[in-house]
Amino acid sequence: MSDKTKRLDYLDMTKGLGMILVLIGHLQGDSIFTFSPYIQPLCAFIFSFHMPMFFIVTGILLAVKNDEVKPFKTVAKSRFSGIMIPYYWFSFFYLLVVVYAFIKGEIAVQTLLLNIWYVISGYGMNVLWFLPALYLGELLFIFLRRKIRDDVPFAGIVVLSNAVVYSAAYFLGIAKYPTPFWERMHDLIIVLLRPIVVCGFISIGYYVHKILRKGTRLGDFLNRPLLDEKGHVKARYRLALFVLSFMLFGILLALFKVNNGIDFRSLAFRNVFFFFVCALSGSYGMICFCKALPRVPLFCFWGMGSLIFMVTHNSQTVLTFALKTAMYVNQYLTRARGYICYAIVILVITAYSSLMIYLIQRYFPFIIGKPFRHNNKIKAS
Repeated sequence: MSDKTKRLDYLDMTKGLGMILVLIGHLQGDSIFTFSPYIQPLCAFIFSFHMPMFFIVTGILLAVKNDEVKPFKTVAKSRFSGIMIPYYWFSFFYLLVVVYAFIKGEIAVQTLLLNIWYVISGYGMNVLWFLPALYLGELLFIFLRRKIRDDVPFAGIVVLSNAVVYSAAYFLGIAKYPTPFWERMHDLIIVLLRPIVVCGFISIGYYVHKILRKGTRLGDFLNRPLLDEKGHVKARYRLALFVLSFMLFGILLALFKVNNGIDFRSLAFRNVFFFFVCALSGSYGMICFCKALPRVPLFCFWGMGSLIFMVTHNSQTVLTFALKTAMYVNQYLTRARGYICYAIVILVITAYSSLMIYLIQRYFPFIIGKPFRHNNKIKAS
């Protein structure tokens, strides 16, 4: 296996395992905590780093593909197809559910109009906020890289702009919004600020990868695995990466409770210093962990379909079915019921999202901005 293929494999696996973390982190609420009240600390642990991790991986991929040297219009068009077309398709599907609830009289017209506003403004319904933020964050990064070729001024601009955003986010969090108009203005400001934060994490992923490719001892260790005479990665290399990943996760475990309750969607970061330490230690801990693993096809499958997994895993209908299944099984397995019930819910939702990845990639690729393929092989993008 070539180094390039290995890099793409471990990044796919990082995204794949990251999606399982997203699923676990979103399983909150009374219906879940009734079975598993101890799961709240795990959710806080996951939220402390899981979204920055995806943006850092994006930065690494930009460094691998050298997208910043491509024509800006070409990249903007390509990424629009891969990110924003899915955003509008899945927003349409989400809105159908809301319209159905409105017709049944379960929600007020104000709720329907609010969700339409979320779609139009880019604030995003539920998890869909991630897609406009990622798209605009990538374009901002590429635009700045093309305009500012020197690394030091570029880094200075990114750091300064992020400092302004974190300061603004603090005041947005404590401000009062007495009318719906000002609430919507708050939404617009959040939409404009998110890409700057995303650009910051993309820059971290990009520069760390670039620096570690320049022949340093650490760079050689991370990017040139020790191979035996048969070309297989040596066990001691994998062990060293496992140790490094556990050390980074140890830092995260020691500090994540300081910022208990991070919400990237609303830019609620609490203490910015601890937010960054947790985000970086958790992200690179997961990346090192996945690089230490041999290729796991299922993790790669989830990673290559991470966008679909993201937008399908939070179906309330599937969650209800999963909870009913867990309660049924609980009749016969009464010991350690919290663990068992929670595991069943995760397995059912993961199976559903995996099925959606397969069906959409094979039969409805236009939903994710891709053409139909005559061959039935699903390749990494």
